[in-house]
Amino acid sequence: MTDRAAHTTLNDPAQLLQRGSELLAERGRAMALQLVERARAANTGDPRIEQVCRILETHRVPRFHAKMLEDARRNRAYRTAIEALVPGRRVLDIGTGSGLLAMMAARAGAASVIACEQDPRLAATAREIIARNGFADRITVIDRPSFQLERGRDLSGGVDCVISEIFSDNLLSEGVLTALAHARAELCTADAIFIPEHASIEIALASHPDIDPPLADVEGLDLSPFARHFPLVQTIRCNNPRLHLRSEPQSAFGYRWTAQADPALSADSAVELISSGGEISAIAQWIELRFLPDVIYANGPGSEDEISWLNRLTPITRRGSQAGEAIRVKNWYCDEHVMHWEA
Repeated sequence: MTDRAAHTTLNDPAQLLQRGSELLAERGRAMALQLVERARAANTGDPRIEQVCRILETHRVPRFHAKMLEDARRNRAYRTAIEALVPGRRVLDIGTGSGLLAMMAARAGAASVIACEQDPRLAATAREIIARNGFADRITVIDRPSFQLERGRDLSGGVDCVISEIFSDNLLSEGVLTALAHARAELCTADAIFIPEHASIEIALASHPDIDPPLADVEGLDLSPFARHFPLVQTIRCNNPRLHLRSEPQSAFGYRWTAQADPALSADSAVELISSGGEISAIAQWIELRFLPDVIYANGPGSEDEISWLNRLTPITRRGSQAGEAIRVKNWYCDEHVMHWEA
C-alpha cells in the first residue's frame, strides 16, 4: 500500500472500515489493531473514525465478557481459591481476557504470572489494565493461545499452577478439555494444580412455557419444518421466573483436572430424575465449579441476577408428571458438545 493510499485509509471512515474488516476476516487481528491505533492517532476527536475503530475493536468479541466481569460470586470464588492456593507458585492464566485473574494471582503472592490471550486486541488491553493497576513488572501477557506456548521458551521450564476461566454455558464449548489436557502434558510441572480443579454438568427436569418454537401457525401457515434450522437447545437467564424445576438435580458428568490425568474427551451417562409432579417440558442444565471444599460456584435456576452463565434447556415431550415418577435421561458429550435426551 502506497503512503497516499495508507493516508486515505486512515482518514476515510468507509475505507478504514473496509480494510479493517478485511484484516479481521483474514485473521489479521494484530494488523487490524495496528490500523485502529494509527487511525485514532491521526484523527483525534473525529466521531466517525472513533466509531469505526470501536466496530473493529468489538468484532466477534463476545458480550458475555461484561456480564462475567460483573459476576461478583464468580470473582469472589476465584479470588478465595487463588489467595489460598497460589502464593509462591508459577502461574499460567489461560484466556486472560481483561487480566483480572492474573492480577489476583500476582496480588496473592504468585512467584510469577504468565497470562495468555489469543486475541491480540484483548491482550493489548489486558497489558494496559495490568500496567494501570501496578502489575506490569509481575505479569507477562503473551498474545497467543495456550497450545502455541512452549514450556522452555515461554514458561521458563513450566508452571505449577494453571488458572482458567474458559468455561461455557454447557461447560465445554470453549475448548476447555483440550486446552487443559495440553497444558498438563506440555506446560506444567509434575506437581501442578488447577484452579478450579473440579467441575460438573448438572441437570434436572423442568417446565417452561416457551420451550417449543412457535412456528406451527404463522399468519395461518405451518412453518414448523423451519425449526430444524434453529438450535435444539435454548438458553435463558438463571433467574427467569418462568422456569420451574420439577426434580432434584443430578450430575450428568463430573470432571477433575490434576497433574496426573485428564478427563476423557467423550463419554456417556444415564441418570434417573425423580419428578416432584406437575408439567415437564425440558431438561434444564447448568454448571458447577468447585474451587475448594467450601468454595463452590453454580448457576442453577433461581440464582440471583449477578450470575453470568446461562441455563440451557433441552426440550422433551411436554406432559404432566406424577410426584415420584422416575424419568430416565441419557447424556453424551464429545469434546465441546453436550447432549441430553429422555431415554
